[in-house]
Amino acid sequence: MNLFKGLIDDKVLKVLKIFTKEPDQFFHINKVAEASSVPLATTFRIINSLVQNKLLTIQKISKFKIYSLAKNKKTKKLRRLL
Repeated sequence: MNLFKGLIDDKVLKVLKIFTKEPDQFFHINKVAEASSVPLATTFRIINSLVQNKLLTIQKISKFKIYSLAKNKKTKKLRRLL
């Protein structure tokens, strides 16, 4: 994690860490915000950015959205680095 200090915002790293620790797990945004100690609005913006960059996938269940780490080359490399 020290490798990215100063390059990537600490809040983004905290959110990413939640997903890379449990890559097969699905998380609701509230759970991510709570576990990472990042404010909900900030977590929302970070997660949307990660979805757009194809690092996270989104699954809609009724009116709820849950997120998980995408399974691709980018995330495999990211998991090794974090």
